[in-house]
Amino acid sequence: MQQQFWTAEQLRSAGVSKRRVAAAVTDGRLVVVRRGHYAITGAPPDLVRAARVGGLATATTASAELGLWTPPDPRLHVAVPRGIGRLRDPDDPQRPFTRRPDVCIHWTDGLGGTDLPHRIVPIVLLLEHVLRDLPPAMALTVVDSALNHRMLRPDGLRSLIAALPARLAAVVRCADASSESGLETITRYLLRLAGLRVETQVSIAGLGRVDLLVEGRLIVELDGWEFHGDEKAFEADRRRDTIAAAGRYRVLRFTYRQVMFEWPSVYAAVLAAL
Repeated sequence: MQQQFWTAEQLRSAGVSKRRVAAAVTDGRLVVVRRGHYAITGAPPDLVRAARVGGLATATTASAELGLWTPPDPRLHVAVPRGIGRLRDPDDPQRPFTRRPDVCIHWTDGLGGTDLPHRIVPIVLLLEHVLRDLPPAMALTVVDSALNHRMLRPDGLRSLIAALPARLAAVVRCADASSESGLETITRYLLRLAGLRVETQVSIAGLGRVDLLVEGRLIVELDGWEFHGDEKAFEADRRRDTIAAAGRYRVLRFTYRQVMFEWPSVYAAVLAAL
């Protein structure tokens, strides 16, 4: 990943004079983030906003930038070293920061400098902030995605568990690297929380892999429109359902909206099918 942010000190150390920096700002190659901090033109807007506040992007702001599955969250999440002063407004470096509902400041011990070249906290800290800020099922989607994308390794998982209180460490222990979407994670977690036996990404003879297998006999498929929204995909899904029925499996399909916003009806349907 190309470096997109620099401090004035980093530029001086690289042999870039003040005059060259000023020329780069004038001709639009660099933008001033805040005093002594610069970004390449076109740098991700939320990373620029986090740097302007005086910290690093974290939690869902950072996970979205990294391409991880991220639950909806319109807030800007910024990790700031505890005790630092003179925070600035994320949209206007001339104004001091004042509390606002769309910006979440994560005061962080041991953060070190805020001059990392990509202005994103390390992955373990990112996930710690996610778990402390979001409901467990939502937070677990990001942990699963980090494991699935191999951004989080087993030693990082152990470090994450050690950094959290027991109630949140228990959530992390439910993580599953085989989960291929946040919908799978949320459904798996909530069904297991209800005491049901749930297996993920199970291969069934003649059918292939299914998202979830509940109590060994109920197949649950989570259908995002981007993967199932054309005629061929629709036909393929129904063909799979026919094969599943011939094998004496029951199939339920749920959409993003159902899982995210209509969970009680999803749970009731699962119980009724079982």
